[in-house]
Amino acid sequence: MLIEGPLKISVLDDPEQPGRELHIDFTSEFQSLEQNGQAESFSQYLQILQQNINVLEEADPNRAGMLIVQQIAEQLMPHLASGDLEIAETIIVEMGRDHASDSLMSLLNS
Repeated sequence: MLIEGPLKISVLDDPEQPGRELHIDFTSEFQSLEQNGQAESFSQYLQILQQNINVLEEADPNRAGMLIVQQIAEQLMPHLASGDLEIAETIIVEMGRDHASDSLMSLLNS
């Protein structure tokens, strides 16, 4: 499932490592917005993400991945709204290898 938004998420999946790394970047279009526009756009993104999650069945393999993206985005929102987040830098999130990270891999590859 493709969800258009301000984030570009890629996964570094090295089988030699115990976990995976999510690399999160903001799109250049998002970066070009003023800080207030970024906060508004990101808030709208969170609303759309929630709506897309709500329509999925519990068993849908994309749902768990989308919930991870939502959780990360919700954690970023206050820092983005306050202007404390350096959006030109790549954000790296370390994850384990489990069902949730497998679901996220599936979501990003679809």
